[in-house]
Amino acid sequence: MNEILENKLESIPQVPGVYRFLDKNGKILYIGKALNLRSRVNSYFRSDIYDRPRIRQMMPKVEDLEITETNNEIEALVLESALIRKYKPKYNSDLKDDKSYAWIYVSTEEDFPTVKIVRTLSEDEYKKGKLFGPYPSGLAVKRVFTYLRKLYPFCTSCDPKEDSPSLYYHLGLCPGPYHGYISKEDYRKNINEIVKFLSGRKKGQIKKMERDMRQYSKERKYEKAAKLRDRINDLKYLGQNIEFNYLKDASDYKSKREISRNLSFEELEMELDIENLKRIECYDISNIQGKHAYGSMVVSTNGALNRSHYRIFKIKGKDTPDDPAMLKEVLQRRIKHMGSEKDKSLGSKPDIILIDGGKSQLGIIKEYLPKDILLMGISKGKHLKR
Repeated sequence: MNEILENKLESIPQVPGVYRFLDKNGKILYIGKALNLRSRVNSYFRSDIYDRPRIRQMMPKVEDLEITETNNEIEALVLESALIRKYKPKYNSDLKDDKSYAWIYVSTEEDFPTVKIVRTLSEDEYKKGKLFGPYPSGLAVKRVFTYLRKLYPFCTSCDPKEDSPSLYYHLGLCPGPYHGYISKEDYRKNINEIVKFLSGRKKGQIKKMERDMRQYSKERKYEKAAKLRDRINDLKYLGQNIEFNYLKDASDYKSKREISRNLSFEELEMELDIENLKRIECYDISNIQGKHAYGSMVVSTNGALNRSHYRIFKIKGKDTPDDPAMLKEVLQRRIKHMGSEKDKSLGSKPDIILIDGGKSQLGIIKEYLPKDILLMGISKGKHLKR
């Protein structure tokens, strides 16, 4: 390790951010992000991490280091993905999802501003209105977008040449501004409320919803309470302040929208002490009194359900109800195909196998699995059994 790199390692702050390893020519070899930059970067210079082939190949080439501090880990994740797409470092995994994050865009310069969810923006369009985001969870954005539209009806596209109001007007979601159903002043009030909300000024609204949620719980109206809870979480999620001062154009921030998934996956890696967690396989048995028995394999790769890797196993060895024995058969057959090139899914090695069962099922199955595959079971517990 050269002296410059050694000095940089000693001065790295313990903050969230993005780090870049460079070779002797200043070319970026690898880009990563961390909640604690000092801890993460220094971990690469421990001997035990060399067990990973990719790191073992890269580290002898590292001659320099650059870091960018961020306000939080979400910013770090967004910036990491954007920079990987921009520089395409040799030692980073390919990011195959070209979909960008969701933004909420308010076109404030129009007589009757529109509000819409967007994923790509030109620099000119960005300057013509207000942009809120990015929001990695598209689902949360859509739910809050719908909620806001019910509270403060607005247009997603206004055409003054249309002869009659849009379908959204008849649904109560568009006030019909170009047909005289709302004044410009009143429409602007709706837009101003939306801008306030998206700017984070919504504490009073959330507090009221929390009071309503608690009241529903007291009245045992649990479904209504749960819906309010989800809505509150969505609203808080959209209120996160994410600042971007790293790239000139907002359009540079195209990357994976599964950031929430990535955060959860990283937490799971840390909790289970698994390096580079990628593949989880879940198994369950279905049968009718032992007859017509099948085992199902559901697969998650990189935090997303991978339906093309799902598989069904027809049980051959049992014709009486015996879930543990059937599960054992399924996993024996599945492991037998590991490493095979004939089936991409069965040929892949899982990091975690998750089964529907408790200690008895785990004990039967564990001896048949390779030791480096983590086996976990889900059990209802005595108090939940019917």
